[in-house]
Amino acid sequence: MTDEQKGYLQALSDVRAWHQWQIGQKFEDTRGREGHEAAVAWLDLLIAATEEHAA
Repeated sequence: MTDEQKGYLQALSDVRAWHQWQIGQKFEDTRGREGHEAAVAWLDLLIAATEEHAA
């Protein structure tokens, strides 16, 4: 894996962590929480595809 790919994966992981944090902050806001959960699921797919492509 190149340094560029590692940096890209780190950036995706950082954005995913932010969305995870936002989910924890939105106890009563169902729509807001669902949006962040959808983003985490999409990022999980993108991270997996990127890792597979880099292998």
